[in-house]
Amino acid sequence: MLVHKLNSNDFESNYVLIAIHCNNELFKLAFELNRRLKIQLKKLNSDLAFEDKGPVFEAFKHESELYNTKVHLLSNVSTGQSLNEKNLLFNNYSVSRFLIPELKKAKYLLKIEGGGFNISNLIEKVNKIPIVVSAYMTEANKLKSKYNLIFE
Repeated sequence: MLVHKLNSNDFESNYVLIAIHCNNELFKLAFELNRRLKIQLKKLNSDLAFEDKGPVFEAFKHESELYNTKVHLLSNVSTGQSLNEKNLLFNNYSVSRFLIPELKKAKYLLKIEGGGFNISNLIEKVNKIPIVVSAYMTEANKLKSKYNLIFE
C-alpha cells in the first residue's frame, strides 16, 4: 500500500499578504479598492470562523479566471463580548482577537494569490486612497499564524 505523508510545505501557497491600516469600516475599504484597483470584491456568504463560539472575521473576495487571480480582503480584528464567570463588578467586557496576531496593528489584510499584479504599483495605489493610513507588504512565510490564511 502506498503511503503519502503530508508536511507543512504541502499547505504552502504562493500569495502576497498586504497589511492595511485604516480607521473606516471594511465595506468602505472594499468599495475604494474596487474603484481604484478595478476589481470586484464581493462579501463572502459566510464570515471566517475557526471555532464554534470563537471570533468571526469579515471577508471579501475577488476572483478572475482570465488572470488566474484571487484577491481576499480580510478583517484582522474581531471584537466580541466575553463573559466573566465570577460575580464581579464587570461581568461583560470587550475582547479583541486577531486573525494574524503578529500583525496586531493592521486592521485589514489583503491576500493576493496568483495573477500578474505589480505589487509595488498596487501598494502605491492603495496608499493613495484617502481613507488608508498605510499599506505595506508583509513576509507571510515568516508568520507563525500563516495557516489562519488557509480557508478555501
